[in-house]
Amino acid sequence: MDKLKAMQVFVRVVDKKSLTVAAQNSNLSVAMVSNYLKYLEDDLGTALVVRTTRALSVTDFGTYYYGICLNVLAMIKESGELAANFTGNPEGTLNLTAPRTFGVVALLPRLNAFYAQQPRIRIDVSISDDIVDMSKTDYDAAIRLGPLPDSSLVARPLRPYGVVLCASPDYLAVNPPPSTPDDLVRHQCIATYFDHKTVWNRLQTTWAFIGADDATHQVNVPFKMQVNDAQGVCALVLQGAGIAVLPEILAQPWLQSGQLVRLLPDYRLPDRAMHLVYRKMDFMPSKLKAFINFLLDEFA
Repeated sequence: MDKLKAMQVFVRVVDKKSLTVAAQNSNLSVAMVSNYLKYLEDDLGTALVVRTTRALSVTDFGTYYYGICLNVLAMIKESGELAANFTGNPEGTLNLTAPRTFGVVALLPRLNAFYAQQPRIRIDVSISDDIVDMSKTDYDAAIRLGPLPDSSLVARPLRPYGVVLCASPDYLAVNPPPSTPDDLVRHQCIATYFDHKTVWNRLQTTWAFIGADDATHQVNVPFKMQVNDAQGVCALVLQGAGIAVLPEILAQPWLQSGQLVRLLPDYRLPDRAMHLVYRKMDFMPSKLKAFINFLLDEFA
């Protein structure tokens, strides 16, 4: 006989204080309810209830065992809900961190589409260029730009993060556009830097270009200004303040409208690697799996 079913029947008998009502609520016969009670009492070696023709009372041990049954059944229900989170309908809160420009320009505008697919998932997003130690935080996943250090994290490659060299038509009306990377030393250039010490500082202050022959040309540019935000740099370039390397996702609308001009068309700047990283785990929550699949569909 199913012991868990017997425990459920016993709880219902105690709650209803009647075998007949418990049988009706359990869609069982009174005889079957009695059989479940007898099974438990035989298994435990003691009486759980005292039955008379007029009343039903719970023994002292029956009251104690009733509490145990409630806890066991609650734990089973909780484990079922937990299993649903891992394998069934995704739900719950997903904590994510993403770089500033990619997060604001590309990721956040797409989250409404994710919510339409997964309305029971809530996402808490931290927009920051800081590289967080995921072993010391509660982030479920992070989007990382640039080379990844060796770690135990799982890294899923996303679409490379392209960058372009740009200036405004107003700036170019006064300053002839550069023909080669070396010409940049005679221009007013604006650098993007980051507050934390990473490889990005070096990459932003030394601009590298790849020519048609696949040779790399590096230029140490004397910068007019340095700003720790790509969107701020873009605003300065739009105002004619100088030349800058901008994320392609940020510059693209202005390039299409003609408010920015792409420079050195015979050269390209190296793309920057971008990854989604998360901890290794034996069982992945369905909320994280759903987000990973969405992000790969959108940005891989």
